[in-house]
Amino acid sequence: MENKTKKLVQASVLLAIAIIFQIIGRTIPEINQFIVGPIVNMVLILTVYICGRWFGVGVGILTPVLAYLVGQLAAPLAPFIPFIMVGNAIYVLTFSISMEKGKIQRIIGVIIGSVLKFLFLSFSAKNLIYVFGLEFPTKVANALSASMSTPQLITALIGGAFAITGINILHKRRII
Repeated sequence: MENKTKKLVQASVLLAIAIIFQIIGRTIPEINQFIVGPIVNMVLILTVYICGRWFGVGVGILTPVLAYLVGQLAAPLAPFIPFIMVGNAIYVLTFSISMEKGKIQRIIGVIIGSVLKFLFLSFSAKNLIYVFGLEFPTKVANALSASMSTPQLITALIGGAFAITGINILHKRRII
């Protein structure tokens, strides 16, 4: 299989894993953010590491759209999808800068990417939505602000830790 085609298939499989967990999260709301979030973030990091920077960005752009389409992301939050896309791109691109420099640098890349994603999403939920003229009912705005703050940092760090663990296992087994 040609290298680009192989990477596209691998990225598609990883995206499918994220979609499956988004569907499961929709049907079991109790596990929603703190199970689905880390798994999606893990998929983002694994995609960029296995398939490359731009495949990781692509998966990061598609996951919030697909979360909306499968009902994982509540309909009133649809206008926030572009901000989630940018947050995911920040996470992936930050990690991609350090991913080939060694284990410690990969960990640092996940930490910095998680913090930057959290800062962007938190700032966007509290400020940027108003700059772009998005109007949310007070209850929705409060829920958006709460879900796009500290939980984003936690889920990005956990997902990144899962991904780094997976990358180390894949290296030890000589799969990648």
